[in-house]
Amino acid sequence: MNFRPIMTVMKRVVGVVLVLLSFSITKAYAEDVDCSMCHPDLAKKKTVHAAVSMGCTGCHTSLNVAEMPHKVTGKFPKGLSAEQPDLCYGCHDKGIFMKKNVHAALAMGCTSCHNPHSTDTPKLLVADMPGLCFTCHDKGKFENKTVHPPVMGGMCTSCHNPHSSDSQKLLLAEVPDLCYTCHDKAMFSKKNVHAPVAGGMCLSCHAPHATEEMALLLKRPVDVCLECHPDVLKRPHALGGTSHPLASGVALGIDSGKGKEKKERVLMDPARPGKGFYCGSCHDPHSSDSPGMIRYPMRTKFDLCINCHKK
Repeated sequence: MNFRPIMTVMKRVVGVVLVLLSFSITKAYAEDVDCSMCHPDLAKKKTVHAAVSMGCTGCHTSLNVAEMPHKVTGKFPKGLSAEQPDLCYGCHDKGIFMKKNVHAALAMGCTSCHNPHSTDTPKLLVADMPGLCFTCHDKGKFENKTVHPPVMGGMCTSCHNPHSSDSQKLLLAEVPDLCYTCHDKAMFSKKNVHAPVAGGMCLSCHAPHATEEMALLLKRPVDVCLECHPDVLKRPHALGGTSHPLASGVALGIDSGKGKEKKERVLMDPARPGKGFYCGSCHDPHSSDSPGMIRYPMRTKFDLCINCHKK
């Protein structure tokens, strides 16, 4: 009997079986291989991306891991199933990143700020804040004589959303409501409220990050006041016509000299140690229960005076 045809058929069948078996093994290997054998540090840090627990092929769908180095079988880098940020939107709500004002960093890709596997920092950030923010934002703008405490503490995201916001400057809420998360609203809502405060114009007088002036003011205290009240020194003050420094503006840092003899100096506030004397020494710049925005309770016309001139 001639067994040659039978042997030929059997060889073909075995060949097909081996091809199918090889495909099955390769597919299983791609799904079940322990990537940590070659990449031991990717998921060993303090904060681990939840997606890692779903398996590497949850994101890297187009890699032939049976080949070394791995062959990318899809059209995206690293064998990813999609480009950033579309890949990330597979798990993360896209709406959170698509509000009215979008952080420019999002255009640089999610991994410009976040590590996709694990980090020793919160939120999978590639560096701690505010150092991470300073890779794009000029650090010098956040360092000065007076620094806002949240800025000093590196708490950028206590005021700003790092992705997108419906408020300007990526703020978590509009001013002044954002400010009231730390500052007692009662101090700004007494009987008589300064017009800029009533309009929520905190940033018209104060810098939100850092400044050379006290209380984060944008200018010298007296200059902030005179910007809206320029005629104060042109008309008689309550103390006008007396020898009190206020009569000539000396107490406010405005000397009465002219030309080369003109000097700027500030007297210290007797009622508030360490602070210079200016309009806010008598008038509360935010709100007051006394007429004329006077800082102190007024029962008689002399009650203001005795705060500096003790009995």
